[in-house]
Amino acid sequence: MSRIYKIREGASSYTDTEKKLAEYILNHINEVTLNSAQILAERVGVSAAAIIRFSKKLGYNGFTAMKVDLAKDDTAEVANFDDMIQENDSMEMVLKKTENLNTMLQNQAYRLINAASLEKAVESLLHCETVYLFGIGGSGIVCMDLMQKLTRINRRVVFHSDFHYQLAASAHMTEKDAAIAVSYSGRTNEVIAAMRLAKDMGAATIAITQFKKSPLTKLADCLLYIPSTERDLRLGAIASRNASLIVTDLLYLGLVKNDIALTKEYLVKTKDAIRRLKQ
Repeated sequence: MSRIYKIREGASSYTDTEKKLAEYILNHINEVTLNSAQILAERVGVSAAAIIRFSKKLGYNGFTAMKVDLAKDDTAEVANFDDMIQENDSMEMVLKKTENLNTMLQNQAYRLINAASLEKAVESLLHCETVYLFGIGGSGIVCMDLMQKLTRINRRVVFHSDFHYQLAASAHMTEKDAAIAVSYSGRTNEVIAAMRLAKDMGAATIAITQFKKSPLTKLADCLLYIPSTERDLRLGAIASRNASLIVTDLLYLGLVKNDIALTKEYLVKTKDAIRRLKQ
């Protein structure tokens, strides 16, 4: 995961001290990697303890561990998806721009994923009885894709494109189940309502959302972040949908690798069932 990228992504949730520290780190990366927490504290005007707390907030045991990652990191910027297309662009130019930007966004999505959080989510899915999926609009498409994948490997999945049915189904969740919510903003009212119910029922809760504090992040036992690459008013939920699909594919692969032989057996059975339609 890119530490520089994650520092940028979390800016909206920082305290004033953390914002000051983050800004200095991003503007003086080479200098930061060569100095101690005490020296950095003096230059930024914060305490050494604040630097250590900030390092831990980013998932490290301490400042030294963060410096190691910073030394290896990449400062490449991510363009805003909605600024990409211009009215006078030819379709050939649109094709080229989209190819380049999607490649960058895919790289950033993988960098933002925390392997430990991903493993925790997969463990919850492995040991649950039923997986409930919550998402609407573009996020609903992501849920539909995951539902189809999980169904083919004999996992019990509940998802409805009509959210009233989604919410009604969630009333039957128990502590033996798991709920996955997909929401770019983390503020979709319907999704929040379903996840709050899942939390009340004792189900394991997993959220796929951008790296910012939101009502959804407060309800999730496990957070899987996607890049913040689109404005509130979007030309289309393209970047967020693609990033969410990367995360759900990783969840699926995490389940698959638990027993590949059995997975192949399930896939053969589903393929045979569908083949009967052609006979």
